[in-house]
Amino acid sequence: MTIEELRKRAQDSPGFIPLVGITFTEASLGYCKGELIVRPELANPYGMVHGGCIFTLADTIGGSAALTHGKPIVTVDSNIHYLSPAVNTAKLIAEAKEIKYGSKIAVYEVNIMNEHGNLLATSTMSYFITE
Repeated sequence: MTIEELRKRAQDSPGFIPLVGITFTEASLGYCKGELIVRPELANPYGMVHGGCIFTLADTIGGSAALTHGKPIVTVDSNIHYLSPAVNTAKLIAEAKEIKYGSKIAVYEVNIMNEHGNLLATSTMSYFITE
């Protein structure tokens, strides 16, 4: 799946990705990069980006990297480490790199940074290839 196909799929979907506001900026086989513009409604009660939004970004970009192989996937396992709070930032940037793409399982490392390149979270996402 190309970057154009990922964008079209997200834009045409009435679902969660456009609701949250995730956009795709780069994609190639086994790789995806995207971003989320920070809005007040994405904050937790302390004014930081909610951890669930950060996780959603990691899962979406990791899953999209897996989709570049052209087969449908679903999340089967995930692990995230929040390293720094996402506060006083205009956008979050996620980058997914393939660790393994097997016959049934695909595994990706996904890093979340602020617009200055500071690492805020790191995750390992695993997907089941349903086809």
